Amino acid sequence: MVNVVVNNNQYRITIPKYLAEGKQWGSNTRLRFIETVEGTVIIKEIQ
Repeated sequence: MVNVVVNNNQYRITIPKYLAEGKQWGSNTRLRFIETVEGTVIIKEIQ
């Protein structure tokens, strides 16, 4: 489950642990969010 957290006008999302570990994403991983015309959001790692 993904959650949106608002703190001091900053928005953060949480993602499932299994997804982050499976992608080997950590606290220093930079991600890009891409929205398609249909409204789907794609998350891509910035290398």
